[in-house]
Amino acid sequence: FIYYNGGIMEINYEDINKNNIIIDIRYPSDYEEYHLKNSINIPRIVLLSDPKKYLSDKENYIICDKGIVSKSCVKVLNALGYKCKSIEGGIERVRKKI
Repeated sequence: FIYYNGGIMEINYEDINKNNIIIDIRYPSDYEEYHLKNSINIPRIVLLSDPKKYLSDKENYIICDKGIVSKSCVKVLNALGYKCKSIEGGIERVRKKI
């Protein structure tokens, strides 16, 4: 299910094809502590400094701790013309469900 939260596209983790790569924008130390199998760690500042290097022209799924930082990141990236969605509730929510 995809919905708009304040104009930001969000998606539930359960609705993502598990073959898709998720970009985890948390600090590397947080990523090392816990991360999703189908994720890669690209800290927010790195991703925003050169999005063309990291994002595909297809859907990009972004996750953070609670979904707040990923929503702001998605807002910027979508304004730049990329197709991004924030994973609702972030790692905290997803971790409780899997």
